[in-house]
Amino acid sequence: QHLGDLYLPDASVSHLPDIKDVNINPVFPNRTQLLHLHNMALNRAFFWSYILQSRFIRPAINDTYDPGMMYYFLSTVADVSTNKHINASAIYFSPNMSYSSSYRGFFNKTFPLFAPRTFRADDFNDPIHLERISTLNTFTVHDLGAVPPDTSSDYTSDYYRINEWYKKWLPDHVDRRHDTKTTYQVEIRYANNTNETFTFHGPPGADEIPGPVMWTRPYFDCGRSNRWLVAAVVPIADIYPRHTGFRHIEYPTYTAAAVVEMDFERIDINQCPPGMGNNGPNIFSDTARCKKETTECEPLHGWGFRRGAYQCRCRPGFRLPLQTRRPFLGELVERATAG
Repeated sequence: QHLGDLYLPDASVSHLPDIKDVNINPVFPNRTQLLHLHNMALNRAFFWSYILQSRFIRPAINDTYDPGMMYYFLSTVADVSTNKHINASAIYFSPNMSYSSSYRGFFNKTFPLFAPRTFRADDFNDPIHLERISTLNTFTVHDLGAVPPDTSSDYTSDYYRINEWYKKWLPDHVDRRHDTKTTYQVEIRYANNTNETFTFHGPPGADEIPGPVMWTRPYFDCGRSNRWLVAAVVPIADIYPRHTGFRHIEYPTYTAAAVVEMDFERIDINQCPPGMGNNGPNIFSDTARCKKETTECEPLHGWGFRRGAYQCRCRPGFRLPLQTRRPFLGELVERATAG
Protein backbone atom coordinates (compact mmCIF):
# COMPACT_ATOMS: atom_id res chain seq x y z
CA GLN A 1 0.00 0.00 0.00
CA HIS A 2 1.31 3.44 -0.92
CA LEU A 3 2.11 5.57 2.13
CA GLY A 4 -0.11 8.39 0.90
CA ASP A 5 -3.10 6.05 0.87
CA LEU A 6 -2.73 5.27 4.59
CA TYR A 7 -3.05 8.84 5.87
CA LEU A 8 -5.53 11.66 5.53
CA PRO A 9 -4.57 15.37 5.72
CA ASP A 10 -4.06 17.01 9.11
CA ALA A 11 -7.07 19.25 8.53
CA SER A 12 -9.40 16.22 8.27
CA VAL A 13 -10.13 16.60 12.00
CA SER A 14 -10.80 20.17 13.08
CA HIS A 15 -11.10 21.76 16.53
CA LEU A 16 -8.80 19.27 18.23
CA PRO A 17 -8.82 19.74 22.02
CA ASP A 18 -5.80 21.60 23.37
CA ILE A 19 -4.95 21.47 27.06
CA LYS A 20 -4.06 25.17 26.92
CA ASP A 21 -7.68 26.00 25.99
CA VAL A 22 -9.41 23.76 28.52
CA ASN A 23 -11.23 25.82 31.17
CA ILE A 24 -10.65 28.92 29.02
CA ASN A 25 -12.57 28.34 25.80
CA PRO A 26 -15.70 26.17 25.65
CA VAL A 27 -15.46 22.69 24.15
CA PHE A 28 -17.90 22.15 21.31
CA PRO A 29 -20.54 19.46 21.92
CA ASN A 30 -19.23 17.47 18.95
CA ARG A 31 -15.72 17.41 20.43
CA THR A 32 -16.46 16.05 23.90
CA GLN A 33 -15.41 12.52 22.93
CA LEU A 34 -12.13 13.83 21.50
CA LEU A 35 -11.61 15.66 24.79
CA HIS A 36 -12.20 12.37 26.62
CA LEU A 37 -9.64 10.73 24.32
CA HIS A 38 -7.22 13.55 25.12
CA ASN A 39 -7.76 13.15 28.87
CA MET A 40 -7.49 9.35 28.77
CA ALA A 41 -4.11 9.45 27.04
CA LEU A 42 -2.86 12.07 29.51
CA ASN A 43 -4.20 10.04 32.43
CA ARG A 44 -2.45 6.87 31.26
CA ALA A 45 0.87 8.65 30.79
CA PHE A 46 0.78 10.13 34.31
CA PHE A 47 -0.33 6.79 35.75
CA TRP A 48 2.47 4.76 34.18
CA SER A 49 5.11 7.41 34.83
CA TYR A 50 4.20 7.31 38.51
CA ILE A 51 3.85 3.52 38.73
CA LEU A 52 7.21 2.88 37.06
CA GLN A 53 9.04 5.34 39.31
CA SER A 54 7.19 4.80 42.61
CA ARG A 55 9.02 1.51 43.04
CA PHE A 56 12.01 3.61 44.13
CA ILE A 57 10.12 4.57 47.29
CA ARG A 58 10.69 1.00 48.43
CA PRO A 59 13.95 -0.98 48.59
CA ALA A 60 15.35 -1.04 45.08
CA ILE A 61 16.68 -4.56 45.55
CA ASN A 62 13.16 -6.00 45.33
CA ASP A 63 12.19 -6.14 41.65
CA THR A 64 8.74 -7.54 42.35
CA TYR A 65 7.40 -4.03 42.95
CA ASP A 66 7.43 -3.51 39.19
CA PRO A 67 4.04 -4.08 37.53
CA GLY A 68 3.62 -7.52 36.02
CA MET A 69 3.24 -8.00 32.29
CA MET A 70 -0.41 -8.99 32.59
CA TYR A 71 -1.06 -5.71 34.38
CA TYR A 72 -0.12 -3.82 31.21
CA PHE A 73 -2.49 -5.89 29.08
CA LEU A 74 -5.42 -5.59 31.47
CA SER A 75 -4.85 -1.85 31.73
CA THR A 76 -5.25 -1.39 27.97
CA VAL A 77 -8.36 -3.59 28.03
CA ALA A 78 -9.83 -1.40 30.76
CA ASP A 79 -9.14 1.73 28.71
CA VAL A 80 -11.15 0.44 25.76
CA SER A 81 -13.97 -1.07 27.81
CA THR A 82 -14.63 2.13 29.76
CA ASN A 83 -15.89 4.11 26.78
CA LYS A 84 -17.64 2.90 23.65
CA HIS A 85 -16.05 5.69 21.59
CA ILE A 86 -12.48 4.55 22.29
CA ASN A 87 -11.35 2.08 19.66
CA ALA A 88 -7.86 1.13 20.85
CA SER A 89 -5.32 1.69 23.61
CA ALA A 90 -1.64 0.80 23.66
CA ILE A 91 1.69 1.37 25.41
CA TYR A 92 4.65 1.36 23.03
CA PHE A 93 8.08 1.01 24.66
CA SER A 94 11.35 2.03 23.09
CA PRO A 95 13.80 -0.81 22.41
CA ASN A 96 15.30 -2.32 25.58
CA MET A 97 13.49 0.08 27.91
CA SER A 98 10.76 -2.15 29.34
CA TYR A 99 11.61 -4.03 32.52
CA SER A 100 10.05 -7.25 33.74
CA SER A 101 9.40 -8.03 37.37
CA SER A 102 10.24 -11.69 36.74
CA TYR A 103 13.81 -11.34 35.43
CA ARG A 104 16.61 -11.97 37.89
CA GLY A 105 20.27 -11.03 37.81
CA PHE A 106 22.07 -7.79 37.07
CA PHE A 107 22.20 -7.97 33.28
CA ASN A 108 19.58 -8.69 30.60
CA LYS A 109 16.65 -7.23 32.49
CA THR A 110 14.83 -5.60 29.58
CA PHE A 111 12.70 -6.73 26.66
CA PRO A 112 13.90 -5.87 23.14
CA LEU A 113 10.38 -4.60 22.39
CA PHE A 114 7.15 -4.50 24.36
CA ALA A 115 3.87 -2.99 23.18
CA PRO A 116 0.62 -4.25 24.74
CA ARG A 117 -2.32 -3.12 22.63
CA THR A 118 -6.08 -3.69 22.79
CA PHE A 119 -8.47 -2.78 20.01
CA ARG A 120 -12.16 -3.23 19.49
CA ALA A 121 -12.74 -6.11 17.05
CA ASP A 122 -15.56 -6.29 14.54
CA ASP A 123 -17.50 -9.40 15.55
CA PHE A 124 -20.43 -9.01 13.15
CA ASN A 125 -19.58 -12.29 11.42
CA ASP A 126 -19.37 -14.44 14.54
CA PRO A 127 -21.69 -17.48 14.33
CA ILE A 128 -23.43 -16.55 17.58
CA HIS A 129 -24.59 -13.19 16.20
CA LEU A 130 -27.55 -14.06 14.02
CA GLU A 131 -28.33 -10.39 13.32
CA ARG A 132 -24.86 -9.90 11.81
CA ILE A 133 -24.46 -6.67 13.79
CA SER A 134 -21.23 -5.84 15.57
CA THR A 135 -21.63 -5.71 19.36
CA LEU A 136 -18.48 -3.60 19.94
CA ASN A 137 -17.86 -5.78 22.99
CA THR A 138 -15.14 -8.03 21.55
CA PHE A 139 -11.53 -6.98 22.19
CA THR A 140 -8.34 -8.24 20.59
CA VAL A 141 -5.21 -8.01 22.74
CA HIS A 142 -1.71 -8.35 21.33
CA ASP A 143 1.88 -7.68 22.26
CA LEU A 144 3.06 -5.89 19.13
CA GLY A 145 6.64 -6.21 20.33
CA ALA A 146 6.58 -10.02 20.07
CA VAL A 147 7.84 -10.07 16.47
CA PRO A 148 10.94 -11.48 14.78
CA PRO A 149 13.84 -9.01 14.72
CA ASP A 150 14.69 -7.04 11.59
CA THR A 151 11.23 -7.29 10.07
CA SER A 152 8.68 -4.76 8.88
CA SER A 153 6.56 -5.74 11.91
CA ASP A 154 8.94 -3.81 14.17
CA TYR A 155 6.88 -0.76 15.19
CA THR A 156 10.06 1.29 15.71
CA SER A 157 11.25 0.73 12.14
CA ASP A 158 10.89 3.19 9.28
CA TYR A 159 9.35 0.34 7.30
CA TYR A 160 6.40 0.22 9.71
CA ARG A 161 4.28 2.63 7.73
CA ILE A 162 1.67 3.67 10.28
CA ASN A 163 3.88 4.35 13.32
CA GLU A 164 3.41 8.11 13.39
CA TRP A 165 2.25 7.69 17.00
CA TYR A 166 5.66 6.25 17.89
CA LYS A 167 7.71 8.96 16.19
CA LYS A 168 5.81 11.78 17.90
CA TRP A 169 7.86 11.36 21.11
CA LEU A 170 10.23 8.44 20.66
CA PRO A 171 13.11 7.74 20.67
CA ASP A 172 14.00 10.35 23.26
CA HIS A 173 17.50 11.81 22.93
CA VAL A 174 18.44 13.37 26.27
CA ASP A 175 22.18 12.49 26.33
CA ARG A 176 22.14 11.45 29.99
CA ARG A 177 20.96 14.86 31.25
CA HIS A 178 18.93 15.02 34.47
CA ASP A 179 17.06 18.28 33.86
CA THR A 180 15.03 17.60 30.71
CA LYS A 181 11.80 16.19 32.19
CA THR A 182 9.07 17.98 34.11
CA THR A 183 8.69 16.87 37.72
CA TYR A 184 5.45 16.42 39.66
CA GLN A 185 4.68 15.69 43.30
CA VAL A 186 2.28 13.22 44.87
CA GLU A 187 1.40 13.66 48.53
CA ILE A 188 0.51 10.34 50.19
CA ARG A 189 -1.18 9.90 53.55
CA TYR A 190 -0.90 6.43 55.05
CA ALA A 191 -3.29 4.63 57.39
CA ASN A 192 -0.95 5.18 60.34
CA ASN A 193 -1.31 8.96 59.85
CA THR A 194 2.16 9.40 58.41
CA ASN A 195 2.72 11.47 55.27
CA GLU A 196 5.05 11.19 52.33
CA THR A 197 5.71 13.40 49.32
CA PHE A 198 7.02 11.61 46.25
CA THR A 199 8.49 13.48 43.29
CA PHE A 200 8.44 11.82 39.89
CA HIS A 201 9.11 12.74 36.27
CA GLY A 202 6.16 12.87 33.89
CA PRO A 203 4.91 14.23 30.57
CA PRO A 204 5.52 17.86 29.56
CA GLY A 205 3.58 20.50 31.45
CA ALA A 206 0.42 22.12 30.16
CA ASP A 207 2.24 25.44 29.67
CA GLU A 208 5.02 23.93 27.59
CA ILE A 209 5.13 23.84 23.81
CA PRO A 210 3.87 21.66 22.20
CA GLY A 211 2.30 20.46 25.47
CA PRO A 212 1.83 16.91 26.74
CA VAL A 213 -0.65 15.62 24.12
CA MET A 214 0.09 15.29 20.41
CA TRP A 215 -2.37 14.15 17.76
CA THR A 216 -1.74 11.96 14.76
CA ARG A 217 -3.23 12.36 11.33
CA PRO A 218 -6.16 10.07 10.60
CA TYR A 219 -4.59 6.82 9.44
CA PHE A 220 -5.73 3.42 8.24
CA ASP A 221 -4.91 0.79 10.87
CA CYS A 222 -3.78 -1.66 8.22
CA GLY A 223 -3.45 -5.29 9.23
CA ARG A 224 -4.76 -4.69 12.75
CA SER A 225 -8.27 -3.31 13.26
CA ASN A 226 -8.47 -2.23 9.59
CA ARG A 227 -10.23 1.02 10.46
CA TRP A 228 -9.49 4.70 10.06
CA LEU A 229 -8.26 5.94 13.45
CA VAL A 230 -7.15 9.15 15.14
CA ALA A 231 -4.72 8.85 18.05
CA ALA A 232 -3.79 10.98 21.06
CA VAL A 233 -0.17 10.35 22.10
CA VAL A 234 1.47 11.24 25.43
CA PRO A 235 5.01 10.22 26.52
CA ILE A 236 5.70 8.07 29.59
CA ALA A 237 8.75 8.97 31.65
CA ASP A 238 10.94 6.62 33.65
CA ILE A 239 14.41 6.40 35.17
CA TYR A 240 16.94 4.74 32.87
CA PRO A 241 19.01 2.65 33.22
CA ARG A 242 17.76 0.88 36.32
CA HIS A 243 19.34 -1.42 38.90
CA THR A 244 22.81 0.09 38.57
CA GLY A 245 23.20 0.96 42.25
CA PHE A 246 24.48 4.40 41.24
CA ARG A 247 21.65 6.94 41.11
CA HIS A 248 23.82 9.67 39.59
CA ILE A 249 24.13 7.77 36.28
CA GLU A 250 20.40 7.01 36.08
CA TYR A 251 18.60 9.79 34.24
CA PRO A 252 14.93 10.51 33.41
CA THR A 253 13.85 9.89 29.85
CA TYR A 254 10.78 9.05 27.82
CA THR A 255 10.78 5.27 27.66
CA ALA A 256 7.30 4.70 26.18
CA ALA A 257 4.25 6.39 24.73
CA ALA A 258 0.61 6.00 25.75
CA VAL A 259 -1.55 5.90 22.63
CA VAL A 260 -5.36 6.04 22.82
CA GLU A 261 -7.26 5.90 19.54
CA MET A 262 -10.75 6.69 18.29
CA ASP A 263 -12.67 5.62 15.21
CA PHE A 264 -12.37 8.42 12.65
CA GLU A 265 -15.83 7.69 11.27
CA ARG A 266 -17.37 8.60 14.64
CA ILE A 267 -15.90 12.12 14.60
CA ASP A 268 -18.24 14.85 13.37
CA ILE A 269 -17.20 17.07 10.47
CA ASN A 270 -17.98 20.78 10.33
CA GLN A 271 -19.20 21.93 6.90
CA CYS A 272 -20.04 25.48 7.93
CA PRO A 273 -17.97 28.44 6.63
CA PRO A 274 -15.11 29.75 8.76
CA GLY A 275 -16.04 32.40 11.28
CA MET A 276 -15.68 33.46 14.90
CA GLY A 277 -15.39 30.30 16.98
CA ASN A 278 -15.13 28.23 13.81
CA ASN A 279 -11.59 28.84 12.72
CA GLY A 280 -9.50 26.35 10.78
CA PRO A 281 -7.75 24.40 9.66
CA ASN A 282 -10.70 22.37 8.41
CA ILE A 283 -10.68 20.59 5.08
CA PHE A 284 -14.50 20.37 5.10
CA SER A 285 -15.17 24.05 5.83
CA ASP A 286 -17.59 25.94 3.59
CA THR A 287 -18.98 22.79 1.98
CA ALA A 288 -22.47 23.29 3.41
CA ARG A 289 -25.20 24.02 0.87
CA CYS A 290 -27.09 26.73 2.72
CA LYS A 291 -28.08 29.81 0.73
CA LYS A 292 -25.68 32.38 2.10
CA GLU A 293 -27.87 35.32 1.06
CA THR A 294 -30.81 34.31 3.26
CA THR A 295 -29.55 31.66 5.71
CA GLU A 296 -26.54 30.88 7.85
CA CYS A 297 -25.05 27.50 8.69
CA GLU A 298 -25.22 25.99 12.17
CA PRO A 299 -23.42 22.66 12.83
CA LEU A 300 -25.20 19.74 14.51
CA HIS A 301 -23.38 17.18 16.63
CA GLY A 302 -23.68 13.41 16.79
CA TRP A 303 -23.71 12.65 13.07
CA GLY A 304 -20.19 11.30 12.69
CA PHE A 305 -18.34 11.29 9.39
CA ARG A 306 -21.23 12.03 7.03
CA ARG A 307 -22.59 14.99 5.12
CA GLY A 308 -25.53 17.04 6.27
CA ALA A 309 -24.56 17.55 9.93
CA TYR A 310 -25.83 21.13 9.95
CA GLN A 311 -28.98 23.20 9.65
CA CYS A 312 -29.67 26.41 7.74
CA ARG A 313 -31.10 29.14 9.95
CA CYS A 314 -32.64 32.34 8.64
CA ARG A 315 -30.53 35.44 8.71
CA PRO A 316 -31.92 38.54 10.42
CA GLY A 317 -34.62 40.06 8.25
CA PHE A 318 -35.69 36.74 6.72
CA ARG A 319 -38.35 34.24 7.83
CA LEU A 320 -39.21 30.63 7.14
CA PRO A 321 -42.24 29.78 4.98
CA LEU A 322 -45.47 29.31 6.92
CA GLN A 323 -45.49 25.52 6.44
CA THR A 324 -41.91 25.17 7.79
CA ARG A 325 -41.54 25.12 11.56
CA ARG A 326 -37.79 24.60 12.00
CA PRO A 327 -34.54 25.45 10.19
CA PHE A 328 -33.77 23.55 7.02
CA LEU A 329 -31.94 20.31 7.87
CA GLY A 330 -28.62 19.92 6.10
CA GLU A 331 -29.31 16.25 5.37
CA LEU A 332 -32.43 17.17 3.38
CA VAL A 333 -30.63 20.02 1.64
CA GLU A 334 -27.79 17.69 0.65
CA ARG A 335 -30.24 15.14 -0.76
CA ALA A 336 -32.17 17.76 -2.70
CA THR A 337 -29.05 19.31 -4.24
CA ALA A 338 -27.05 16.11 -4.90
CA GLY A 339 -26.30 15.24 -8.46
